[in-house]
Amino acid sequence: MNETLYFILALIPIAWLAISLCVLRWPGHIACPIGLAAAAALTLLFWNDSVYLLGTSVLEGVAFAAWPILLVVLAAIILFRYSEAVGDMEIIRGVLSGASADRRVLALICAWGFGGFLEGVAGFGTPVLIPGAILVALGFSPMKAVLICLVANTAPTPFAQIGIPAITLSGVTGLDAAALGAAVAQQILIPSLLLPFLIVVIAGDGVKALKGMIPVTLVSGLSFAVPVFALAFFMGPELPTLVGSVSTIICTVIAGRRLRHDGGGINKTPIEGVAADSSQDLPIQAAAPKYGAPQVLNACLPFILLFALVLLTDRIPAVHDALAGFSTKTAIYGGEGAYPLTFNWILTPGIMILAAVAVSCAIRRHSPRRLLATAGRVVAESRNMMITVVSIIAMAKVMSYGGMTAEIAIWLVAALGSFYPLIAPMIGMLGTFITGSDTTSCVLFGGLQSGAATAIGADPVWVAASNLSGASIGKMLSPQSIAVGLGIGGLDGMEGAILKRTFRYSLAFIAIICVVTFVGP
Repeated sequence: MNETLYFILALIPIAWLAISLCVLRWPGHIACPIGLAAAAALTLLFWNDSVYLLGTSVLEGVAFAAWPILLVVLAAIILFRYSEAVGDMEIIRGVLSGASADRRVLALICAWGFGGFLEGVAGFGTPVLIPGAILVALGFSPMKAVLICLVANTAPTPFAQIGIPAITLSGVTGLDAAALGAAVAQQILIPSLLLPFLIVVIAGDGVKALKGMIPVTLVSGLSFAVPVFALAFFMGPELPTLVGSVSTIICTVIAGRRLRHDGGGINKTPIEGVAADSSQDLPIQAAAPKYGAPQVLNACLPFILLFALVLLTDRIPAVHDALAGFSTKTAIYGGEGAYPLTFNWILTPGIMILAAVAVSCAIRRHSPRRLLATAGRVVAESRNMMITVVSIIAMAKVMSYGGMTAEIAIWLVAALGSFYPLIAPMIGMLGTFITGSDTTSCVLFGGLQSGAATAIGADPVWVAASNLSGASIGKMLSPQSIAVGLGIGGLDGMEGAILKRTFRYSLAFIAIICVVTFVGP
């Protein structure tokens, strides 16, 4: 068979995911196992894979999905659900909603700042649903709230869940996670500065909403982009989103109160400088309840402890080296080209999150049974999600080890040659559109990107990183993200309208990343 036919065959599992998830709208826990089965059948029939090699590639995918990916996802959801159960999230919502009387500032604080923080520790829809619900409670229309949160939930995602997307990309490609994170930070720098301006424009129904807001919006973008850029370069992929989001919350609140450039200040009226949309937006609600410093500190305690644990174990060599010894390194795939997986039993983000929750529970003298009950419910409710994640990662391993991913890379390189980096971010965006996750996009296409880069003599770190950068823009378009946003209420049947709006925004930002990738570091 010729290369084009092999290329078409290799695309079948990916095409199936696109059709089943986006057109047929099948749930992931049904569509993804079928995609895995299709990939397995194709490797056996056309790539001459053996049952043994197929089995070991699937087993490696299952193991890699379980530890660390599912561990950190479940731990993050447990943290969030437990914070809700004990009333901490209500306090956090109240503090955020009381930060400003200006809708534009509130959109930046809630969606860009707090949404980024939720992406840093939880992800999987929480940065769209929770900040969106807060914005609706503050008087935004559900449509506007969802659009704002979908746009905001982009730049923070490469370093979400304490760096799990970048760490996953490293595990898939065999490239250094710190180097990948540094490359991603460069590629998303311009979008990180521009996205807050788009958020303000959406919040205020047009460019006119920027009146009086340019200094505040610039501060909001810089206070996120600068820490992300610096930390990704000097500390690795674990902390950029967490630190950047906390930084932008603090700086945006301060800037929103002190920078006055619209004849009386942006806080003069709730929607100063913004044309009111009385058909959709309600007036800003009454001021949030006042919370004392001890209440706020208690509510934030798990997040503070998590931040401290990550710093302690990552930045102090003696602690890091001692905990790194509790690990197992093993090769699971039985064929050529396998690289060993390292299972860190303590020094991994999921364990850090669980430790922070447990210590917070002990300090505050909460019942351990309540925490265990929350964890049990999270695991039970996450069965379908776990099936989806395991299936798609196993499918990616089968495609990679079986030769299907390489076949796609070979054909694209032959067709595009040295221009391949120009479309590399679009492939990452496609992966997130299909799967709803930048992490699984990297699992699907990370090997393809690094392989294509090597074939054309480009830097594999730079090109593979562009997959993650492009994947972050795909969060605007993901049907799964949009579906989460519909949970805010009042948006049944509006998926197409939301996608039409976010599609326009995503084209502009993916174009920027494509050009940056092509020009090079």
